[in-house]
Amino acid sequence: MRVIPVVLLLVTSTLVRAAADDRADMPSAKRASTMSSGVRIVRSTSGGEACSLAESPNFRIYWTTEESELRALAARCERLAVTSKEAWLGKTRAVVWTPKCDVVVHSQTAEYVQSLGPGSEQTSGCATIRLEQGRVVVRQIDLRADALDWKSETLPHELTHVVLADRFCSTRISPWADEGIAMLAETPEKLKRRLADLRQVATVGMVYGVRDLMNVRTNPEQSSRAAFYGQSLALVSLLLDSGSREQLLQFVEASQLKGHEAALREVYGKGQAAEFERQFREYQLTERPLAWSNQKMVAAAITSHGAALP
Repeated sequence: MRVIPVVLLLVTSTLVRAAADDRADMPSAKRASTMSSGVRIVRSTSGGEACSLAESPNFRIYWTTEESELRALAARCERLAVTSKEAWLGKTRAVVWTPKCDVVVHSQTAEYVQSLGPGSEQTSGCATIRLEQGRVVVRQIDLRADALDWKSETLPHELTHVVLADRFCSTRISPWADEGIAMLAETPEKLKRRLADLRQVATVGMVYGVRDLMNVRTNPEQSSRAAFYGQSLALVSLLLDSGSREQLLQFVEASQLKGHEAALREVYGKGQAAEFERQFREYQLTERPLAWSNQKMVAAAITSHGAALP
C-alpha cells in the first residue's frame, strides 16, 4: 500500500497535508435534515454547541452559520468543481468524487491554526490530499472565514489542487505546476500583485532558473517565496501559450519521469533548453500570464455550470 507522507507545502498560500480527521460522522445529540436543490442540510448539537453540515454530490461542508449561507456555499463549490474538472480533466474524467471533498470553514484564525498547526496563520486556506494505491482517499479543504478573500481567491485556488489530484493520483504533481495552475483560479488583481512581487526580487537576481524551479520539493524560505509563486505562475502560463491544457499536463508528467529538457522535446518539440530558458526569463517579467486567469469562467460558474475553459 502506497501512502503519500505528510507534506507542508508553500506557506504563502497553501499548506498541503496528507492526512485529515474523518468527519463523515458528525457527533450529535440532535439531528435534523432538510433537502433541496440536491443539498442536504444537517444540524446537530455536540457538547452544547450547534454544528452544521451541508452535503452535496461532491462535498461535505462544515460551517457554523445560517442555513442560507451554508446552502449557497455548497452550490458554489459544486459549480466551481464542474468548471475546474472540465477545464483540467475533461468531461470523460470529471467523475463525482468518492470520497467526497470535506470543506471545513473556520470562523476564526485561532481555530484554523489549532486544526492545521503552526505556520498556518500565514495562510487563508489549506488543501489536504491523501493518495493510496493510485487513488485519492482523502480530499479536504480548510478555510478561514475571517480572511476577506476566502470565497473569491482561496476557495477556487484550493479546489484546483483537489481537482488536479485526480489526474496525479499515482505520483503527486510537482509543486511548481500544482501552484502555478491553482493560481490561475485567482483574480487578475491578485495575479498582478504576484507578478509585481516577482519583478521586485528579479531586480536583485533572487529568482530560479527553469531547472531549479522545477526541482523545488519543499517549502521555500521566506526570501524565495515571491520568486517561487511568481515564476510558477509564469512558467505555467508560458507553456499554455505554447500549447493546450492537455499538453501542459502531459509535460508535467513527462518532466517528472524524464526531466524538463526531454519533456520539452517530447511534448512541445522544443529541442533547445537554453532558448526556452531565455524565453522564460523574458516572459516572467511581463504581464502576459494575466491572460490565463480563469476568473471570468469562475464568475460564470457561480450562476451556471458553464462550459470547459479553452
